[in-house]
Parts: sequence; structure tokens; C-alpha cells
Amino acid sequence: MLGQQRDGMLADGTAVSIKGAGPPVVLLHGVGLKRSMWEPLVNVLAGQFMVVTYDLLGHGRSRRIDDSAVLGDFTAQLIRVLDAFELKTASVVGFSFGGVIAQRFARDHTDRLDRLVLMNSVYNRSDDEAAAVRGRLAQARREGSHTIIPSAVARWFSPAFIAGQPEVIGEIERGLRANDTESFLAAYNLFCNSNDDLRGCLRGLEVPALAMTGELDTGSTPVMVERMVADLNNGEGSIIAGGRHMMPLENADDVAAVVLPFLSKQREG
Repeated sequence: MLGQQRDGMLADGTAVSIKGAGPPVVLLHGVGLKRSMWEPLVNVLAGQFMVVTYDLLGHGRSRRIDDSAVLGDFTAQLIRVLDAFELKTASVVGFSFGGVIAQRFARDHTDRLDRLVLMNSVYNRSDDEAAAVRGRLAQARREGSHTIIPSAVARWFSPAFIAGQPEVIGEIERGLRANDTESFLAAYNLFCNSNDDLRGCLRGLEVPALAMTGELDTGSTPVMVERMVADLNNGEGSIIAGGRHMMPLENADDVAAVVLPFLSKQREG
């Protein structure tokens, strides 16, 4: 029922929430975050869709991981979530690392996918782009994952949002500090090195897809959106003016205004 949210734990140790009714949409959060980051978009989508959010492996209340984890573990988790709720197919919205997982899922499990939204994600990183994110991973390993939090917040949000929304920023920072270190580094390593597995993976994909990012996102750049759209057979792109990385929180209304119409198209003849 709209307005009510069901929370639970699956047998595999995945913490999951469902809100709303209608065609299913699954939202995948970014590395170091948890499913609560989607709350503004969930509240909009739940008026028309059954919205499923869950904590990725190694995040939130889901089970821990170590450096033996591979990207396929995360797509297998998504399959288990779909199967747990008897969902043959669903639309998938992936943010940042969640978008990397969604790309792998689109490549390997196209038959389970209705529509695809890649939000502030990465694709075919250049050597310089790959070096930048690997440098942050090296710092986290060397000095501690907490040391990259200040620079992450500065990249993710505008100065005005940081100054005007201290409670939101505080919650993000506390969540990042609370992460299990081994799990975070394992997931961040997969995010940093996804090029090795996924280069060109969207080429020829027929599923309707939307790639979007913020005009000022320095990690998931507008150029990456152009790369995605160029490879997709049925893709479109959207750039949020003035947006940085954490658009689902800072630019929630703008994001909903793009995502909701795109997902709603699946209900037309």
C-alpha cells in the first residue's frame, strides 16, 4: 500500500525495503552508502511503482564481504532479490557503483530487465579518469578509508548544499565512517577497476536506457553519458544543470522529473 514501507532481511543476508505498488523498479545505491539514500526518489516513484531498495553486499545491514568479492557477486545478489519477490523482470536504476552493477546485469541478464537508468555512473574511463579513482583507493588503503571522506563530500555536493544542509551532510559522513573497512575497500576496488570487466558492455543493448549525470560531476562526467548513449541502441541522455555527484539528494526534484516519465513509458502500449 502506498505510504507503507516493508523492511526485511532475505535468507542470503540482504537487507531490503519495498514501498508502493505497480511495475517493479529496483534502486541500487553507490559504494559506501546504503539504501536510505534513495528516500526522496522512492517517495515519488512509489505513487506508480513497487519500489525495491536494498543494501548492497558489504553495506548497511547486509552481510559483510572481503577482497575475494567479484562484481558478479553483486549481480547475483540482484537476481536473488528479484527471485525472492517472484519478479520475472524489473526496471533497474543504478547510482554510481550501483550503475556499474546495473551495467553488468544488463549485459548478463538482459532477459530480466525492463528499463535501465544509469545515474552518475561511469563508463569506459580514460587512463586519467581511472588513475584518479585508483589514487583515492590507494589513499584509503594506506591512510584509512576515513581520510577520503572530506574530499568525497566536497566532490559529491555543492558548497551551498554543504552549508545549507548540515544534517544531511552529517548523516552521510556518519554513514561513511560506520562502514566496515574491509567491505568498503573490497567494494571500492571493484568500482575502481570495473573498466577491466565492462568496457564496451553497453554496445548494442536493446533495452530502453537512460544515462544521466550532473553538469558538474567530476567523476561521472557528461562525456561519460555521451559514451553510454553512443553505444546504446535505445538510449537517451540527460544532464542536470548545476548538478554534482549526489543528485538523488541535492537535486531530487530534477532527478524525479527525468526518471519518472522515462520509467512510466513502460506502461504505454
